[in-house]
Amino acid sequence: ANKDADAIREELRRIGQQLAQADELRERRGKVVDEARAAELTQREIALLLGMTEEGLRKAQKSYHGRGRSYGGRLAS
Repeated sequence: ANKDADAIREELRRIGQQLAQADELRERRGKVVDEARAAELTQREIALLLGMTEEGLRKAQKSYHGRGRSYGGRLAS
C-alpha cells in the first residue's frame, strides 16, 4: 500500500533525527574510548563493554581520528 506524501515526509524527518543522534553517539564513543585508553583500559575490555569486536573498535577509532581529530577529540591543528 502506498503511503501518502505527508506520512512519508514524517518518516523521513524521524529517520534524519535518528541518524543525527547516531552520529552524536559515535562522536561520544570516540571521545570516551580515548579517555578509556588514557586510563589504561585494554582494547579488549573497551570492546567488550561496548559490545563490539576489537577489530570493530579499531576501525571505529580509526574513522573517529580520521575526521580531523587528534588525541582527546580536539581538532587537529
